[in-house]
Amino acid sequence: MEIKPIRMTINAGLDAKDDALISLKQHFRVAADAIHTEYRERFGSVTGAGNDAIVLLAVVSDFLAVMSRLDDEYGTDRALPIEDAPDAVDEVLRALADLESWLIRFGQADQLPHLEAVEIGIGYWAMRHELPIFTVEPIVNALAAKSNAADSKQETAAVYALMQGFISHFSPTLKADLERSNPQRPWRLLNLNFAITAIRTGDADLMRYAFDTLNSHLPEERDGFYAEANALACQPGFPLDTRGLIEAEFARWTRVH
Repeated sequence: MEIKPIRMTINAGLDAKDDALISLKQHFRVAADAIHTEYRERFGSVTGAGNDAIVLLAVVSDFLAVMSRLDDEYGTDRALPIEDAPDAVDEVLRALADLESWLIRFGQADQLPHLEAVEIGIGYWAMRHELPIFTVEPIVNALAAKSNAADSKQETAAVYALMQGFISHFSPTLKADLERSNPQRPWRLLNLNFAITAIRTGDADLMRYAFDTLNSHLPEERDGFYAEANALACQPGFPLDTRGLIEAEFARWTRVH
């Protein structure tokens, strides 16, 4: 079956009101203000080092401005004829990951969702412009956090749509999954989280699609995933329809042996 295209749910996935890019700038401003204030109180001036918080804030701010100019010049949904655009995307994603560390260092982990929204939004912008992304960890982690924080099935379905889109976009570079000894590799985590998020939606079609994706992309993970999911599904109060789909997958892969 065909799942709803990602751009039909992107506004819900990014908490956008009128314009996704404006929303990203608003999210970034909140986190940037928190970091900047704490930094000035502790250190006073910029050190000039590449991982200095103020320098990193400038990298992200400049990139968000560049995004606006490029969208104005080339449109919002077409390939960019700019050779170093993928490098710039990777640089800003690394800067955002470093800024997360600064927030934690300053005891402001409650501001992390703002940076995570920016990471997802920049990744989606790169996807729209057909740019490869190699620094995928920040996006994968941000999607996991957003799924965990979703407090309604509608929000969960929006995160599902985002994950679906990023799995497709990352597939050409990550599908080979060459680092199978690393359980924290982004390709593994993204596909597992996609299936978990599908279960949380309670939607049978979304679950079937995510399960098929997991079965295809991570065949060595099937037994363990469905065994754990089945154990949870057997607990009192678990939705019966959802439990039935999980039990069917568990039985399917158990019978193989």
